[in-house]
Amino acid sequence: MANQFLTSRFAERVQRLALGLEAVDALRNSRIPHPLAITFDEVPLGLPRPKIMRHDSAAYALLFGPQIGEEIVIRMFDSATPLWSVLGDRRRYVPRRLRIPLLSDEDADAQPIAQTIAQRSRRPVLFPGAAYDVSDCATGMRGRVLQDDEVVRWARVQAIHPDTGETVGIAHCDDRGEFLLVIDSTAGGIAELTNPLPLELHVHVPTTPVASDEVRRLDPLWDLPVEEVAAPGDPDTVCAGAPPWDEWTDVVTVATDFTLGTLMRGVAPLAV
Repeated sequence: MANQFLTSRFAERVQRLALGLEAVDALRNSRIPHPLAITFDEVPLGLPRPKIMRHDSAAYALLFGPQIGEEIVIRMFDSATPLWSVLGDRRRYVPRRLRIPLLSDEDADAQPIAQTIAQRSRRPVLFPGAAYDVSDCATGMRGRVLQDDEVVRWARVQAIHPDTGETVGIAHCDDRGEFLLVIDSTAGGIAELTNPLPLELHVHVPTTPVASDEVRRLDPLWDLPVEEVAAPGDPDTVCAGAPPWDEWTDVVTVATDFTLGTLMRGVAPLAV
């Protein structure tokens, strides 16, 4: 086969990027430096899941190969262990599962490199988990979502200012229904501050699929909702992790007063 870039005196091997991922911290709006596990979803139950390659820059790259199709479903979670211990003792970030359409190798060849690199790159946002490092002086809440005294897995909490209707905080719940909600620093205004700050907490609950006891036992993320990412080149809001959430139902609104500069703990669970 003829070389594409080098003369025939060289042995050429070309590797093309199918998907580049830059995991973003929701609170800091910057690349997550901690090692994450980003794995393939379509793996037989009980087998180890291959991981997408991580570079020293904390970016992740998936190369074109015979196993790459028109889309990929990935899991992102906070675990640096080589064992198949999905959550382990690391809970800095709440896991996510994304279905991402891929640009074909032929389409990539037909467009300028700079344009296709942008279409093949995604910046999925991960939200803080129970073990996230945050100051006690942050305005927010550590809480839990329950339904009939049972944990609600993977729920989402949206803090809305009642006067402006603006979303001033978003939290993703983990498998234990726990969440860390940090309110935007500008939520209390920039002139005369309101303290305490009254907000409405909208709790969104996903639809729980049916699964066997074996699936529940072998797959800790068995019911993590699959979020549909837009096609390459189309506007994408799913990676940002912000509402609207198509797979979640807004089931309850709770009026809550937040004290500025205080991270509330030990509050009553949000009942849905």
